[in-house]
Amino acid sequence: MNKPKKILKLNSLPKLSSETNKPINGIYEKCFKFCTNNFNSKCKEYYKNVKLKKGYYICPYGFSSLNTEINGKQIIYTSFELKGKRNRSLAKKYKSKQDNKRVFSIEELEEIIKTEENSNSIFTAKNNILRDYDKNTSIVEHKKEILDDTLHELRKLNNMLKKQAFTLKTEVGKEKSSFEIIKQLTKNIYATTQAVSIRLNAYDFTLNPDIIEANPKKNIGIYRKFEKARHNIKVITKEDDISIDFIGNSRTFNECYDIIEILPYILFDNAIKYNHDKNNISCEFIEKNGLLEKVIVSNKAILPSKSEIKELTEKHFRSSISKSTTGSGKGLYIASLICEYHDYELIIETEEEKEEKEENNKIIGMFNVIIKIQ
Repeated sequence: MNKPKKILKLNSLPKLSSETNKPINGIYEKCFKFCTNNFNSKCKEYYKNVKLKKGYYICPYGFSSLNTEINGKQIIYTSFELKGKRNRSLAKKYKSKQDNKRVFSIEELEEIIKTEENSNSIFTAKNNILRDYDKNTSIVEHKKEILDDTLHELRKLNNMLKKQAFTLKTEVGKEKSSFEIIKQLTKNIYATTQAVSIRLNAYDFTLNPDIIEANPKKNIGIYRKFEKARHNIKVITKEDDISIDFIGNSRTFNECYDIIEILPYILFDNAIKYNHDKNNISCEFIEKNGLLEKVIVSNKAILPSKSEIKELTEKHFRSSISKSTTGSGKGLYIASLICEYHDYELIIETEEEKEEKEENNKIIGMFNVIIKIQ
């Protein structure tokens, strides 16, 4: 997001800097040379007292100061001369020939303050408008990016649905259609529509993570959610000639939000997308003392570098090995966010197989995503 633009503050006269506590030049009037070159302990003590109360002051060297308020903020004009509010003879002693400064009347000073109040109000209002515009633009761009990513996924699924529907129509139109083929095609279509629903739920969740807590937690069988996801994406894994093998099982229930249903789809989708050479994907369930302790989704892949692993759950981060693969870099980020809401830990580990190398010398190995539940 863009940083808010700094508010431009107009000050015709010299004033005391809120950052350095020293006089600084105004736009039209500069500080006396003496004030610029000889700021000392007397000056520090003087300004310390000036800050305590509004009003006119005369500095130890005869110059004028005014502690006032402009648009709710304290401002101290200083290092100028004001009729009736100066030590004329003392100031004359410390003025330089290079100082080409006028002596203001109180009426002139009040007019300057009034003008600067109006000017600063305009600039503040303009700054607020620009800041809100930048913020709203950033939000719109963020939502558009998420929408573009989601539409890209939905278009792929829609093409799959059209292909499945056409195949089903062709089979039904045959004089001797196969009930088993029709049944399988119907299952495939249902599975694809489930994938569409998951993509839409992920879209809603990415825009507003707080929807997780909109409904209370329920007793959910996590193993069954992974089993359902594996079944529903079988049409995709079959097309890619990949299988998802389960190791172990679990019939235990855990208190989960509804959004947990998205988690296995994200992990399987990530494993399919970065699967190396059509190797099977494994999904292992580990129990301890009768409770589900871990779920580990593993696939053979070209491994990211060690330095990249810890960043894979950051929003938009994509490792160097994923540049040639379409994606938004949000999958593992969403997965980690879902885990965070459930007080689960998402851990990424890799196991190198150094005897296997790609032509470009990249390392092949096992990419493991571990969901630590207990």
